[in-house]
Amino acid sequence: MQHGEKIVLEGNRRLAALRLLSDESLRRKLRVPLPDVADPKPPPTSVRVKWVNSRTDARAFIGFKHINGPLKWDALAKARFAAEWFEDGGDIAAISRTLGDSHNTVRRLVNGWYALTQASEDGFDREDRSKPRFAFSHLYTALTRASVREFLGLTPENLTAPPRPKPIPPENRDRLQTLMSWLYGQERRGEPTLIQSQNPNLNQLSDVLGNSEAQQMLLAKRDLQAAFERVEPPSSRFSDALMKAAKQCEDAMAVSGAYDGDPTLYRVATNMNETTRGLVVVMREKARGKGE
Repeated sequence: MQHGEKIVLEGNRRLAALRLLSDESLRRKLRVPLPDVADPKPPPTSVRVKWVNSRTDARAFIGFKHINGPLKWDALAKARFAAEWFEDGGDIAAISRTLGDSHNTVRRLVNGWYALTQASEDGFDREDRSKPRFAFSHLYTALTRASVREFLGLTPENLTAPPRPKPIPPENRDRLQTLMSWLYGQERRGEPTLIQSQNPNLNQLSDVLGNSEAQQMLLAKRDLQAAFERVEPPSSRFSDALMKAAKQCEDAMAVSGAYDGDPTLYRVATNMNETTRGLVVVMREKARGKGE
């Protein structure tokens, strides 16, 4: 926030609040009403400030406050701070010490910020995402996966090299837009996110991009589960389905006392019983075969 010839680098909301409290015409202009207070106190006529000569001089103070103070930054705010400091000549080691993160973590944050900035410049709308919260970790984690990096045209050396703005090669800018849409969605284009949760969906996306047939299916149909079936071993699908079914049966048994005698539900349970018997027969034969 800029005030006169000075720029407020920290505490801009507090300064804005003080100005509104002390300036009725400004409140009217901005349509900001004040609540009724029985015994209002006059606003302060002066506030203490810490003067610095440049943004660089303020960075250590601001970083320490938001890492160790009462208002801690989320990953996106931390990434932006680290990237701006890095662009001004900051050293990754010094930034890491201020943020309290490892070198690798800071490098991942900065790389993620640069990719997000590049995607935004090319048309990705962060506010048009499918979910209320912008999960920045989806992006900077995805950028460490070999299959995602290959999809975007990033070489293995990019992972350990110093971060650089616009990291995605120009010929793969469309692929970056596609990846961002998969990760976050673009609702106005009718493109919901494919990532309901980082685990397992981000791992599934990484596996799909590592398989050319599955990748083409994902690009054509935008169906992560269908594409993942091309790379997931059938044995894994069977194991997952069996464990989920067992858990759901246990949940139903736990509340079976609430059954009200509905004959339709009784038939469902009877069919489940028959299905389970058949499943046990198949598994028993397989188990016996292995034991021979």
